Amino acid sequence: MPFTSPARPYDVAELWPELAPLARTAIRLHPRWGRPTADQSSIGGPLLWPEDESWPTCAAPHEWDVLATLDEVAEHRRIMARAWGPDGMGPLNFSTEDEARRDLINETRTDRTRRTEALTEPAALLPIAQLFTRDVPGLPLRDRFDLLQVLWCPFDHAEDYQPAVHLRWRNTADQPMVAAFPPGDTLVGFENYVPNPCTVAPESVIEHPDYDLLPPGLADRIQEHERITDDFFYRELAVAPGWKVAGHGSLWMLIDGFEVRCECGAEAKPLLNAASRRAGSGTPHWIPVEDGDRVEDAVEIVIGRGADLQIFHCGTDPTHAPVVEMV
Repeated sequence: MPFTSPARPYDVAELWPELAPLARTAIRLHPRWGRPTADQSSIGGPLLWPEDESWPTCAAPHEWDVLATLDEVAEHRRIMARAWGPDGMGPLNFSTEDEARRDLINETRTDRTRRTEALTEPAALLPIAQLFTRDVPGLPLRDRFDLLQVLWCPFDHAEDYQPAVHLRWRNTADQPMVAAFPPGDTLVGFENYVPNPCTVAPESVIEHPDYDLLPPGLADRIQEHERITDDFFYRELAVAPGWKVAGHGSLWMLIDGFEVRCECGAEAKPLLNAASRRAGSGTPHWIPVEDGDRVEDAVEIVIGRGADLQIFHCGTDPTHAPVVEMV
């Protein structure tokens, strides 16, 4: 089903005309739990993969919290969802069978983690997003590719407490493609890095830059307006929360915003914002009309202590590694 962002209570470009030329279109993805197939755009679903291309892995030294398999993560989430009840509001109520199964999963993961000092095999990457240009009008490089695939490593690397991201840009007509997904016994180091399989419902919205990326003086004038207006909060109006493509990326909450550059020196542009659970729950301006006052938490990833992972791509060469910031 389609989802519709409500109208903003204020038009920031009307209040400050200097914002109009800085506007960008973002594509909100509105992921919802489902059973996407490999020929559909999705978050956390199976990928349409070249028949003769092996599944990608990460051979870097890994760090982890608790070692679990993908099957264990999925079953644990199903058990917890049943315990929270159909509306997800609780109170927690486990059946005898579910409680026993949950305890067994936890004991198995704890024991595996205790016994494992090092992982000798490369880690399989996880599918994070598959987006076809036919579904997502804001995808870049659409004149050269019809499919973007985003994967990441489900472990931390030394001094880098976030997933390592890999991109695949593809023309699906170039070679035979098949459905692919890592097997259920694939190990992950952080359960919170595993997305639930979700369908997407892309919606175009207009965004404006965060404070730190505004022209000199304009941010000061906007902040002064906030001080004298009780119900005006620029950041809640300017940048859409949640999973989205392009636009102005995420709000810079952990660090000051800056112009991101690729390793080659070219401008790095916002590609995909991967949002931690319940992103945007505090701003009703962006809750879809169809959701009422309910905040959907379908993907269930958590980055850091609840940050977003903003993925940027090189503006000139798609083969360059993405730039990733926890924001």
